[in-house]
Amino acid sequence: MRILFITSGYKGIYDWFESWIHSELIKEHHVTFYTFSQGLKDFETIIQNSKPELALTIVGYKLPKIIIQLLNQYGIKTSLWLTEDPYNLDRSIGLINDFEYLFTIDTAALEYYQKIGHKKAYHLPLAANTDVFNPQKVEEEFKSDICFVGYPYPDRLKILEFLLLNTSYKISVVGNWSRYLRNYRQNKNLIINEGWVEPPKVADYYNGAKIVLNSHRPSNLRQNKNKLGIVGKSINNRTFDVAACAAFQLIEFKEDLANHFVENKEIVAFRDMEELVDKIHYYMAADIERTNIANKARDRVLKEHTFQHRIDKMLSLIGNF
Repeated sequence: MRILFITSGYKGIYDWFESWIHSELIKEHHVTFYTFSQGLKDFETIIQNSKPELALTIVGYKLPKIIIQLLNQYGIKTSLWLTEDPYNLDRSIGLINDFEYLFTIDTAALEYYQKIGHKKAYHLPLAANTDVFNPQKVEEEFKSDICFVGYPYPDRLKILEFLLLNTSYKISVVGNWSRYLRNYRQNKNLIINEGWVEPPKVADYYNGAKIVLNSHRPSNLRQNKNKLGIVGKSINNRTFDVAACAAFQLIEFKEDLANHFVENKEIVAFRDMEELVDKIHYYMAADIERTNIANKARDRVLKEHTFQHRIDKMLSLIGNF
């Protein structure tokens, strides 16, 4: 298939996502990658020269409308992978009629798109790049009892503060945590790794932790753009990354967890603070059981949850029409 892969316009983790998706696409397809900095004149020239059958982009929020108009003018199939659902659903809703095919990472968002009549909307989670996220020995600086990677949402801060005040576990946090943890900087059990960290280094922190905590972005966060208040049902992409490292994780329960992993055999979930703390104590002492579960999670990722699996599914669904 001849594919035009259009940049999201976002940096940080999206540079990595796009690189990983592109690497999978070019294995079997002729792919042209377009960035907005190339300009509209170049865009039309690219269309005329490469004659794409499909145009694919992720996020879509920064995509100029003129690009969609040109794609439609040339009769090119369009596909959008919505990777910020449901937290930016207001922005996603404004795009869905512009694309023939919709793929969303969240099943609650999917239910809404189907309810309002989009005929070619599908659930497609993000995935793990197993060249980056894999089991490996790490230096002492990456080791911890408990690791938290990500933005310090209020629920994560609540969990962290409780653990610091009521346990003696060595806890490593990775992200922009410093200004929220001023009162705990002298705590000998807390290690703050400040700032955004690129995926290979994130993998080191996962591999160095006995337990990786994985909670989801709150549905009622003030920064969300989700006026309908749709509560996400799906697990985040961190779930697959941690599992790919054969690192043990305690994940906040989500309704579609069972569609991806077998609970208590391949992954362990918590539903409230009491259950989380009980399971932290239990699995911190259960080295063999913890390792076995983590290894089974990696096996599941290799079988079903890589970017190759996602691209194959997307193109198969598009090819059926």
